[in-house]
Amino acid sequence: MRNFFYIFLIFTSLIAGGCSGSNHLVSSEEGLSEALQRNYFNGTQHLLKGDKEAAYTCFLRCSDEEPDIASFHYDLGKIDFELGRMEAALAHLDLAVDLDEENDWFRYYRGRALAATGNLDEAAKDFEIWIAKRPGDLEALRECSDVFLKEGKAWHAYQLLAFYEDEIAPNVEVRLDKLMLILISEFEFEKFDEFLSNAANDFPDEPKFIYHKGLMAFIIQEYESAISILEGLARSHPNYMEGVITLSDAYFAVGMIEEAYELKLEILKSDEVDPHDKLLIIDEFFLSEFQNKGGIEAFEGLLEIAVEIHPRNAEIMHYAGLHWYNKGDFTRAEFALQVAVLEDPSSLKVHLDYLGIIHDLKQWEVLIEAGEQASLVFPLEPLIFLYYGNGHKELKHYKEAITLFKNGLAVLIDAPKTRAALLNELAFSYREFGEKEESYDTFEKSLIHDSSPYVMNNHAYYLATDNQRIQDALKWSTKANELVPNEPNFMDTQALILHLLVRNLDALDWIVEAQALLNSPEAVFLEREGDIRYSLGESERAFELWERAIVAGGGKTRLNEKLNRPVIGKE
Repeated sequence: MRNFFYIFLIFTSLIAGGCSGSNHLVSSEEGLSEALQRNYFNGTQHLLKGDKEAAYTCFLRCSDEEPDIASFHYDLGKIDFELGRMEAALAHLDLAVDLDEENDWFRYYRGRALAATGNLDEAAKDFEIWIAKRPGDLEALRECSDVFLKEGKAWHAYQLLAFYEDEIAPNVEVRLDKLMLILISEFEFEKFDEFLSNAANDFPDEPKFIYHKGLMAFIIQEYESAISILEGLARSHPNYMEGVITLSDAYFAVGMIEEAYELKLEILKSDEVDPHDKLLIIDEFFLSEFQNKGGIEAFEGLLEIAVEIHPRNAEIMHYAGLHWYNKGDFTRAEFALQVAVLEDPSSLKVHLDYLGIIHDLKQWEVLIEAGEQASLVFPLEPLIFLYYGNGHKELKHYKEAITLFKNGLAVLIDAPKTRAALLNELAFSYREFGEKEESYDTFEKSLIHDSSPYVMNNHAYYLATDNQRIQDALKWSTKANELVPNEPNFMDTQALILHLLVRNLDALDWIVEAQALLNSPEAVFLEREGDIRYSLGESERAFELWERAIVAGGGKTRLNEKLNRPVIGKE
């Protein structure tokens, strides 16, 4: 008997509110059967375990035995709704509402089911009853309006907010929600200006309504009206920076440059403006004709203020660092990018820009340290390994460089130019490490992914200086000269290869034409012409060219050895 009494107590407490919080009361004196009470208890236990189908079966038995008890139909309807069976949910919830029209929870769930089946007007009526029972609960109001928004029905959401203010009480938060719906939705709202005026009168302490009146005037290019409204807003709400930002733009639009610039300074000094928004203002200033009128000094003045106020903000320091680098202020640029990396180590772009600047500044040890740190954060980013490996390569740590370039290739998925760059650097490192055959093959692989004439020329030049695969060298040199004609260095490589192939007359043509393109004599070209002319039997001319090469800065030891060669000639 004690077990039955325990079940009975739980049943009466649960059924008094239904499983979901309804307030339908069922008296313990109604003479409910023991089987019904057990079914209801079992149903609640299944719900607690998450087995909704089993709970549904139990509650269905209850409703079959006592069809006039609304909470049974409500519990069935709620389970149907949660399982996506909307038509069945409506059938049960309609019965629940018919049996107890005043129960707001029945109305709430029926409203949700109606909205899900497209019956939006009927859903709104049920939601209004639920909302009216909660006059101060804005979360309840927003919960219902969000149901319509999720269905893509902003107008119905707006009407629900209007119901609250019309039937319950005006509320500034609700009015702001209505404003946001008007701004972000596509439904036509013909009386927007009237809406804003009424809102500003009803809630004079809320600046957003006045601001949007000014903003609307600015958008339709009624600048004088916008300035009048926004100046008033600045007097009544001086810390409302959105208004100050738009007022600055309005000043600029009518040519009030000094006034606009003063407001920009005020914005950048304000703690009310997010650093990201400040940066957008600075960048917009730089890109617009405002900068032309104010001068680059004005732009830099704004940037300096932002850096002074936010010296540890990664986004601002990143922007400033790139600007200073382009300006040639390398010390400040390096420091700014270093700060950006420290403050935002999760930004790949910041790391890459920092590595790029360090690489350009040829600070190889710093590049190695920064590359190592970046590779720990982004172990799958091949560009980091490209920079990191280059640091080692420039310091002649070729073994380490080879490993890093291979690591970069191992994590690369689909970026042909990056793959070509890694292969090119790997090929150079192989060469300097003494693995020349690997170097030649790797250059060839690089050219598969990016037909760079400069890599072609380098590959051809290395083959020629090693006197290896000369026909391949000729092929790549010829292609490079076709892609970039009249490039003296490419022409010199072609002359070298033709000289090795004992096509000296052709070689002479190439080297003479190459030198004609130079602004001043260069030792390499003079020496090359000397070598070719010596092979053609023009010893005196060759000696003259080699002497000029020494004057131009060529290697004295090598050139003096050539000057000691015997005179040969056609004579």
